[in-house]
Amino acid sequence: MELATIFSTPIWMSVYPDFEENRESFLSCVRNFKEKNPQGVHKSNISGYQSPFTLQGEVELRPLFQYICEMAISAVKDLNFVDNNIFLTNAWVNFNDSRECMNSEHVHGEILSGVFYLKVPKESGKLVLSNPGLNRLWGGISLVKEKNQFTGEMMKLEPEEGSILIFPSYIPHSVETNLHDDERISISFNLMVLPEGQIAVPQQQK
Repeated sequence: MELATIFSTPIWMSVYPDFEENRESFLSCVRNFKEKNPQGVHKSNISGYQSPFTLQGEVELRPLFQYICEMAISAVKDLNFVDNNIFLTNAWVNFNDSRECMNSEHVHGEILSGVFYLKVPKESGKLVLSNPGLNRLWGGISLVKEKNQFTGEMMKLEPEEGSILIFPSYIPHSVETNLHDDERISISFNLMVLPEGQIAVPQQQK
């Protein structure tokens, strides 16, 4: 009998090459952004702070966002998309800066989504990616001795400072609880991919 693997979920990973040189300027930029927008928004964040979705306009972060777009260009080649243009439609900063801060499970809009880790102390919360192809109500879950690529319900990733993850926006994801009061800072973003010649109309962030 032959086993065929017919579906797969891609995740693209990289490290921002100029992270050490830009760490302090990036931190200063997002902290200033938070001071200018103290109310923030309430989406997936439970406690903590989530900024308005306009961080992409900050000049200091343009090299980072340019690198993210270059990653996305490579990603869509893996997906075998038609000729296209890529737009970073929105970005925001997350401060999980005390005990009990976390992010509930959610999905994003657009085509691709991702996160850049700016400051992530130990035990400040793993990223949890849920398997979009597995129904958790399926009775087979209770029969599994050890989870594998076919039966795993989720993957937990330990974030590393300077790292970037990009994934299809349909993947449900969450962030575990911060176990201490040191701040965990990340920048989330969405990318729209449109066929050449089509005008970008950003969707409302979910």
